[in-house]
Amino acid sequence: MRALLMSLALVAAGVPADAFAAGSVPARSEIRYQVYLGTLKIGEGHDVFQHDGRSYSVVSESRTAGLAGVLYRLNIRREAQGRVTHAGLRPDRFSETRNGNPERSATFDWTKKEATLIDNGASQTVALPDDTWDTASFSYNFAFAPSESIDLDAHLTDGRHIHKYRYAILGRETIDTALGPMETLHVKKVQEPGDQRAFEVWLAVGQHNLPVRTRYSGRDGRAFDSVVTQITFPVQ
Repeated sequence: MRALLMSLALVAAGVPADAFAAGSVPARSEIRYQVYLGTLKIGEGHDVFQHDGRSYSVVSESRTAGLAGVLYRLNIRREAQGRVTHAGLRPDRFSETRNGNPERSATFDWTKKEATLIDNGASQTVALPDDTWDTASFSYNFAFAPSESIDLDAHLTDGRHIHKYRYAILGRETIDTALGPMETLHVKKVQEPGDQRAFEVWLAVGQHNLPVRTRYSGRDGRAFDSVVTQITFPVQ
């Protein structure tokens, strides 16, 4: 039933359902981004996503560059590994380092329905809801199992907590990139009253539904935009 609903939703959105089969997603994808704060370029990003139809890994790294790199050095690296299932990606491990120093991590035990979260050395074990992803895996899940409705409930963790969020599937949108105009599927977090943290992702319809733009806003209202500059599918 889930597969049928998914296919119907994709047809309604104008997206071919078979475009999201695991076999159609390249075994290795590399995406490079430019990172902006407003209109000011402050850094660069590089993602490497790999899978063999059974397991996957993603390494996402962003760092300040140019004048911003001189004034404030910041290198954030997120890594995740997990399994490819019929329902999409299921993470097993996640870690984040900043300037080479371990910050946070998460280990998922799906048998016990528990997750072990470590934040700056402090460890806690919490309940693990279904449909939980880490912040490195979430955007890539749409390449394997897009939502079957216009709203998607998801639990996310960055190693500190697991929170439930709702995302709206806003439909197709053409965005400007260094690669030219790209047709995308726009997904946006639904912000509850008082929630100042925003997140949006644009998924390239013609590039296996991979994330080609993300926008994050923190409590201070500053918006960080990562926009694709290069996509490659190297063969190992």
